[in-house]
Amino acid sequence: MAKNAHNAENVFNISQPELYRCQLYHYHSKLSRLYLRVFKGQMDTPAFFLLFSDVGYLDCPVNWQGANFCTADKETCIQLMLDAGLIGQAVLQFPNAYAALTDYARLYQVQTPSRLVRLIASSATLLQQPPPL
Repeated sequence: MAKNAHNAENVFNISQPELYRCQLYHYHSKLSRLYLRVFKGQMDTPAFFLLFSDVGYLDCPVNWQGANFCTADKETCIQLMLDAGLIGQAVLQFPNAYAALTDYARLYQVQTPSRLVRLIASSATLLQQPPPL
Protein backbone atom coordinates (compact mmCIF):
# COMPACT_ATOMS: atom_id res chain seq x y z
CA MET A 1 0.00 0.00 0.00
CA ALA A 2 1.17 3.51 -0.71
CA LYS A 3 1.37 6.51 1.54
CA ASN A 4 -1.78 8.28 0.45
CA ALA A 5 -1.28 11.52 2.37
CA HIS A 6 -0.79 14.87 0.69
CA ASN A 7 2.86 16.01 0.37
CA ALA A 8 4.25 12.46 0.64
CA GLU A 9 7.59 11.61 -0.99
CA ASN A 10 8.33 8.28 -2.71
CA VAL A 11 4.82 7.03 -1.92
CA PHE A 12 5.61 3.43 -2.89
CA ASN A 13 8.91 3.30 -0.95
CA ILE A 14 10.79 2.15 -4.03
CA SER A 15 14.53 1.84 -3.59
CA GLN A 16 16.31 3.68 -6.43
CA PRO A 17 13.06 4.67 -8.23
CA GLU A 18 15.02 6.36 -11.02
CA LEU A 19 16.07 2.88 -12.27
CA TYR A 20 12.46 1.93 -13.06
CA ARG A 21 10.33 2.71 -16.09
CA CYS A 22 6.56 2.88 -16.12
CA GLN A 23 4.19 1.85 -18.87
CA LEU A 24 0.43 2.30 -19.14
CA TYR A 25 -1.02 -1.18 -18.88
CA HIS A 26 -4.79 -0.91 -18.58
CA TYR A 27 -7.46 1.66 -17.81
CA HIS A 28 -10.79 0.28 -16.62
CA SER A 29 -13.18 3.12 -17.48
CA LYS A 30 -16.24 1.77 -15.62
CA LEU A 31 -14.26 1.55 -12.37
CA SER A 32 -11.89 4.48 -13.06
CA ARG A 33 -8.88 2.28 -12.31
CA LEU A 34 -5.49 2.78 -13.92
CA TYR A 35 -2.88 0.04 -13.95
CA LEU A 36 0.79 0.67 -14.70
CA ARG A 37 3.45 -1.93 -15.38
CA VAL A 38 6.76 -1.03 -13.79
CA PHE A 39 10.00 -2.50 -15.16
CA LYS A 40 13.45 -2.35 -13.60
CA GLY A 41 16.13 -1.30 -16.05
CA GLN A 42 15.83 -3.03 -19.40
CA MET A 43 14.00 -6.10 -18.07
CA ASP A 44 11.09 -7.37 -20.19
CA THR A 45 9.13 -8.74 -17.23
CA PRO A 46 7.43 -6.23 -14.90
CA ALA A 47 8.94 -5.93 -11.43
CA PHE A 48 5.50 -4.94 -10.10
CA PHE A 49 2.29 -3.14 -11.00
CA LEU A 50 0.74 0.07 -9.70
CA LEU A 51 -3.00 0.54 -9.29
CA PHE A 52 -4.55 4.01 -9.07
CA SER A 53 -8.20 3.98 -8.01
CA ASP A 54 -10.93 6.50 -8.83
CA VAL A 55 -8.82 8.27 -11.44
CA GLY A 56 -10.19 11.65 -12.46
CA TYR A 57 -7.27 13.12 -14.40
CA LEU A 58 -4.27 11.74 -16.29
CA ASP A 59 -1.44 13.65 -17.98
CA CYS A 60 1.35 11.32 -19.07
CA PRO A 61 3.00 9.60 -22.03
CA VAL A 62 2.49 5.87 -22.59
CA ASN A 63 6.00 5.11 -21.24
CA TRP A 64 8.36 7.08 -19.02
CA GLN A 65 11.53 6.68 -16.99
CA GLY A 66 11.26 6.99 -13.21
CA ALA A 67 8.89 5.73 -10.53
CA ASN A 68 9.50 8.23 -7.75
CA PHE A 69 5.85 9.09 -7.20
CA CYS A 70 5.05 11.83 -4.72
CA THR A 71 1.81 13.53 -3.79
CA ALA A 72 1.33 17.26 -4.10
CA ASP A 73 -0.14 19.51 -1.43
CA LYS A 74 -3.91 20.05 -1.27
CA GLU A 75 -3.80 23.47 -2.91
CA THR A 76 -1.87 22.21 -5.94
CA CYS A 77 -4.34 19.35 -6.35
CA ILE A 78 -7.34 21.71 -6.20
CA GLN A 79 -5.68 24.13 -8.63
CA LEU A 80 -5.13 21.37 -11.19
CA MET A 81 -8.75 20.25 -10.77
CA LEU A 82 -9.85 23.84 -11.44
CA ASP A 83 -7.50 24.23 -14.43
CA ALA A 84 -8.67 20.93 -15.93
CA GLY A 85 -12.35 21.82 -15.48
CA LEU A 86 -13.01 18.96 -13.07
CA ILE A 87 -14.48 21.40 -10.56
CA GLY A 88 -15.73 24.97 -10.75
CA GLN A 89 -14.50 28.09 -8.96
CA ALA A 90 -17.61 28.02 -6.75
CA VAL A 91 -16.10 25.18 -4.70
CA LEU A 92 -13.60 27.64 -3.25
CA GLN A 93 -16.46 29.53 -1.59
CA PHE A 94 -17.58 26.47 0.38
CA PRO A 95 -14.94 25.22 2.84
CA ASN A 96 -16.80 21.96 3.50
CA ALA A 97 -16.86 21.08 -0.20
CA TYR A 98 -13.18 22.00 -0.54
CA ALA A 99 -12.27 19.82 2.45
CA ALA A 100 -14.32 16.90 1.12
CA LEU A 101 -12.47 17.06 -2.22
CA THR A 102 -9.02 17.16 -0.67
CA ASP A 103 -9.93 14.34 1.73
CA TYR A 104 -10.71 12.19 -1.31
CA ALA A 105 -8.48 13.34 -4.20
CA ARG A 106 -4.69 13.10 -4.39
CA LEU A 107 -2.41 14.53 -7.06
CA TYR A 108 0.28 11.91 -7.76
CA GLN A 109 3.33 13.20 -9.63
CA VAL A 110 6.59 11.88 -11.07
CA GLN A 111 9.29 14.13 -12.46
CA THR A 112 10.73 12.31 -15.47
CA PRO A 113 13.86 13.43 -17.36
CA SER A 114 11.63 15.20 -19.89
CA ARG A 115 8.40 16.19 -18.15
CA LEU A 116 6.14 16.04 -15.11
CA VAL A 117 3.69 13.13 -15.05
CA ARG A 118 0.48 13.95 -13.16
CA LEU A 119 -2.63 12.04 -12.21
CA ILE A 120 -5.44 12.62 -9.77
CA ALA A 121 -6.80 9.57 -7.96
CA SER A 122 -8.21 8.68 -4.57
CA SER A 123 -5.58 6.05 -3.74
CA ALA A 124 -2.65 4.08 -5.08
CA THR A 125 -1.47 0.54 -4.40
CA LEU A 126 1.63 -1.45 -5.36
CA LEU A 127 0.75 -4.95 -6.63
CA GLN A 128 3.27 -7.77 -6.89
CA GLN A 129 1.07 -9.90 -9.15
CA PRO A 130 -0.55 -8.91 -12.45
CA PRO A 131 -4.03 -7.51 -11.83
CA PRO A 132 -7.07 -9.48 -12.94
CA LEU A 133 -8.44 -7.64 -15.96
